[in-house]
Amino acid sequence: MRDGLSVAARHTQILVTSHSPDLLDDKSISDQSVLAVVNKNGKTIIGPVDAAGRSAIHDELFTAGELLRLSQLAPDLEAADQTPEDQLDLFGPHHG
Repeated sequence: MRDGLSVAARHTQILVTSHSPDLLDDKSISDQSVLAVVNKNGKTIIGPVDAAGRSAIHDELFTAGELLRLSQLAPDLEAADQTPEDQLDLFGPHHG
């Protein structure tokens, strides 16, 4: 599946959401290619991987999948707070 996504990404933007750490077990997946998600007090927070995770992935100490298995793949909460809400609306405005 990863190979198919990689080929498709050469021609178009690809967005994948998954709970599968196996999909993220690839050292070629950079820390900049992953957004982490957490539920905090009933609110879903999406953002770039936090500093510790970015460092671990960048330095090839862990893959994103390994961090996910260890419950250590977390968003940078400050960066997530700065993300405009409309950027998180994947499907555009809802029309009644």
